[in-house]
Amino acid sequence: MTQSQLSKVWFVVSALLLYYALNSWVVAQGGEEIFGAKLVMKGRVPAVMIAIPICSILLALTSLVGRVYSLRAGSKWHDRIPVVGFDGIDTGSREGRVYQGVMITVFSLLPAIALVYFWCTFLSATVMLNDGKKDPGASLWDWSQLRTLNDPARICTEFHKELADPCIGNATVLPGLEPTIFGALTLAAIVVLAMHWRAVVSANCMSPNRSITAHGK
Repeated sequence: MTQSQLSKVWFVVSALLLYYALNSWVVAQGGEEIFGAKLVMKGRVPAVMIAIPICSILLALTSLVGRVYSLRAGSKWHDRIPVVGFDGIDTGSREGRVYQGVMITVFSLLPAIALVYFWCTFLSATVMLNDGKKDPGASLWDWSQLRTLNDPARICTEFHKELADPCIGNATVLPGLEPTIFGALTLAAIVVLAMHWRAVVSANCMSPNRSITAHGK
């Protein structure tokens, strides 16, 4: 693929990531989805729980595309960020550098920050085993509670024991299994994200053509 095509792919995947992350964050704050799109589960905890794997996968994809672009681009950091919207922009100008900095912050850094928030909300939520006791306090990481794949536990947005159904705004969770899978996906996304940012900021990143020319001299 050409650099222009990589830029377009990076923008599409990054825009989808940002849109989903923002929608999940808005719903987690008690708001309505942006533009009325129905993409996110209702309830703070269910919304962030689903957002973790989806945003992790999208972040890994957009970081991978961004890294490929960076490794083929010039020696300056602003040249190694995919160009969004303006193919003829002078990325070396003051305005161009600001623009490129804003793009990678909005499309790469902000979703990563949102992912941290999703994890904090997920890990702090109340978990109730589906054993009829209606007792809170089960651990998300307790593999011993994974006795069945059919609704073993509930993770709650709010918990009020005095109610007939104390787990409000809930979603099914598989203790041990799902947090581990989510953690692996997020770790992979962080690794690829770090590789992407390293490729952007490293002064040693040069395109293959530039490297060949340099060796030829």
